[in-house]
Amino acid sequence: MRWDWGSFLAVLSLLILVSLGFASNPIVNTMFTADPAVLVYNDSLFVFTGHDEQGPEGVNNKWFLMRDWHVFVTDDMENYHDYGAVLSPATFKWASGNAFAGHCEYANGKFYWYVAVTHKTIKEDEGFSIGVAVADHPSGPWKDAIGSALITDNTPNDIALNIDPAIYFDNGTVWMYWGSWNAARRVKLKSNMIELDGSVETVTASGFFEAPWIHYYRGQYYFSYASGYPSTTNYSISKNLAGPWTNKGILNPLLENSETNHQAIIKYLGHWYFIYHGANREGGWTYRRSVNIDYLFYDQDGNMQQINRTTTGVDKVDNALLVEGIYRLKMAHSGLFLEEKEGVIVQQTNQNNDQQLWELKPSEKNRRFYTLRNVKTKAFYCPSSTLLDTVRTSQNECEIRIENASVQKGYYLYSNYEDDFVGDILNISEDPGIPLITWVRTGADNQKIQFEYVRDIETLSLTIPKAGIKRKQWNSKTKTVDLHEVTAWSLYDLSGRFISKGISQHINMSHLKSGCYLIKVQGQAFFVSIGTSH
Repeated sequence: MRWDWGSFLAVLSLLILVSLGFASNPIVNTMFTADPAVLVYNDSLFVFTGHDEQGPEGVNNKWFLMRDWHVFVTDDMENYHDYGAVLSPATFKWASGNAFAGHCEYANGKFYWYVAVTHKTIKEDEGFSIGVAVADHPSGPWKDAIGSALITDNTPNDIALNIDPAIYFDNGTVWMYWGSWNAARRVKLKSNMIELDGSVETVTASGFFEAPWIHYYRGQYYFSYASGYPSTTNYSISKNLAGPWTNKGILNPLLENSETNHQAIIKYLGHWYFIYHGANREGGWTYRRSVNIDYLFYDQDGNMQQINRTTTGVDKVDNALLVEGIYRLKMAHSGLFLEEKEGVIVQQTNQNNDQQLWELKPSEKNRRFYTLRNVKTKAFYCPSSTLLDTVRTSQNECEIRIENASVQKGYYLYSNYEDDFVGDILNISEDPGIPLITWVRTGADNQKIQFEYVRDIETLSLTIPKAGIKRKQWNSKTKTVDLHEVTAWSLYDLSGRFISKGISQHINMSHLKSGCYLIKVQGQAFFVSIGTSH
């Protein structure tokens, strides 16, 4: 049975429109959340937050009341599942309370959550210590990883207020940063994540107050932090993690009705996100904050652009892999289609010709990488990573990374994923014949490309790069894979879940639902896609 793709996609589009919700800030409206940290794991984004329980604004409520931490998870940037209050100071027998900011990272097959709490017995300054909880999954159960504090007021070269831990992995070395009251520190951790590996070092950055966060981009380290009080979020950059740090100014301005400013920065499936707390939920104020997420963008020189805080938040995304097939690529801003013209990719009106058709195949080696081959010329889409250079085709096969920009607007075609360079129609032009160029991702619609499914690739050759193994053939009509000889095979879905195995010359996949599957044969692996466009 063949799909009537036109009818199917029309119904699918209607269902998508009906089911679309709307992302908004703050991301949680059932409670007050603060001090976010984030972690990407298995293509999901986990948000670790504190929990503000203070009452309405008033003279008797001027202190932070925080008694537990929550974990939220999303894979579409719109719907967030709350695992609940999975961790509290009671987890640490040596702690007396105060669930202040933390940071979770994954290592050694486990999750390590570094949090600031007050110590029952050690108090030379403010009495805050940093403890470590460990679990097999962010949802818990969490337990004390050490049985004592990692940092206390007795730690040599500590600070008066040991709060806001942040973990950073640098080429196999694990560093923990923390700080407040205008003082920042860092210390190397052993690979077991629960022991110090050296002495505590002082970190110097202009305007630092608290809330350190480290990330890396385009050959430079970025050190962001709360500056001043009431706080802005500022940042500094350096070629060396040890500094010196060059001040780059304000990233997130003062917040309305909140004196603190606490951020996390992460790249998640093609987007840079800025996660922070504000007091923008009804009833919010300095001691009743809420976590928000907005986009983070860089300019062509690698400077972070000042955050555009929104009430709408970020777009909903579809992180499913694109499936094999023939597509037309339509620019979201102009409605024009990409075609090859004398080796250059240009936007053009609907010509309904093979030069506007592109054969998409997922990489057999790199997840989320694909080849795009023009149906007419048989040349591959091969963008330059040089800014302002036109996107051309090549007779030599090349892979590109493709990530969903938004459910409604389409995809980013990356020419350099690490440097955030994408295909772009210059000046948002809607004129036919304008070439696609390489530019820094700005989030504008002239960088978003909709994939319109046209048809199956009738016969798909799947090559396993190993001498002596023949090409595997996929027949889209019978939905079978021809292995050319009787051999052992096993079949999995993309989450790694085992489906079936056998010893035969053919693998019948007609009983499976639409999607992308992994087949392993003689120690090698390849993908097969069945059905829908994504």
